[in-house]
Amino acid sequence: MKPVVAITLLSFIAPLATSAFAQGAFGLQPIDSCDEYVGRAMSQVQMAIGCKFAGPRWSSDPVEHTNWCKGASARDRGREYAERQKTLLSCRGDSGVVPIRNCNEYAARARSQLELAQSLNSGCSFQGMRWSSNLVQHMHWCNRTDAARHEFEDAARRKELADCKASK
Repeated sequence: MKPVVAITLLSFIAPLATSAFAQGAFGLQPIDSCDEYVGRAMSQVQMAIGCKFAGPRWSSDPVEHTNWCKGASARDRGREYAERQKTLLSCRGDSGVVPIRNCNEYAARARSQLELAQSLNSGCSFQGMRWSSNLVQHMHWCNRTDAARHEFEDAARRKELADCKASK
């Protein structure tokens, strides 16, 4: 495995091991790296397409998130991520296919969607490989399949989330 790929995978896997993720708690997990923060922010922004959220928190420009991140503490970054996550609970966000540029972006979206599903605390059942908490599995699958399949799986997860939120 190439060192860059290994480091990237670790940035997706490490948050899964924390108790904050396991508990589905908001705001307990500081985000140390601006790269990680921007990746998570952009994933959430893409999940919110169709929700019509306004303000800098929902900017689709990664440079704006990077600039904010540089002046924020790791704790503030974690809080901002948690606030977007809470807001996503109120939106269907079911907007069909959203382009995915690469497998790192695919895995970041999968992680955000898994965290959102856990935070719903509903009777909805998120099952099957698309809901696996093993992000290495998501990366391997992504690297073996074409981009259209990545976008289909992402849209399918968003639709399941939207259907679950609508039935609450």
